[in-house]
Amino acid sequence: MAKLTVLGIGNILMRDDGVGVHLLEAVRRARPWPAEVEFVDGGAGGLGLLGVIEQAQRLVVFDAADLHAPAGSHRILTAEQLSDDSPGRISLHDMPFAQTLALCRQFLQAPRDVVILAIQPAEVGPGRALSPVLQREFGTLVQTVVTLVDTELSRTSAREVPQPRGED
Repeated sequence: MAKLTVLGIGNILMRDDGVGVHLLEAVRRARPWPAEVEFVDGGAGGLGLLGVIEQAQRLVVFDAADLHAPAGSHRILTAEQLSDDSPGRISLHDMPFAQTLALCRQFLQAPRDVVILAIQPAEVGPGRALSPVLQREFGTLVQTVVTLVDTELSRTSAREVPQPRGED
């Protein structure tokens, strides 16, 4: 079982909505990753992700989201920051990731550690290419996600280091 699951969410046929999947592929190709990292293309998300979430020990998610911010902006969020009662809708999908995660936590199981990189899209509509705004920001976003995955991987490894025992 993977110790860190990296999940890219988005519809690559709807321009910037697919940025999470594009970032997933870019980070996967960025360098060789250890076997304890699993990369999952979550497509348009929704209930189909319940199994992925349930089996993850630690989870990093990339997704387009309406952050009410300038196009290309991004924020790193925790699962707690995705509460369903927050003003506005953060997800662009029929079943927002926050609801999918909440269902998993309520009825199945979910990792305690979930980190989400939310990216503000510029254009969501038919087309495979990212908008010019996200194309300009893509290199910076890739650096951000590689650093994020490295950080979460090192946190995972740090938890495995046995703690020294005191003198008896």
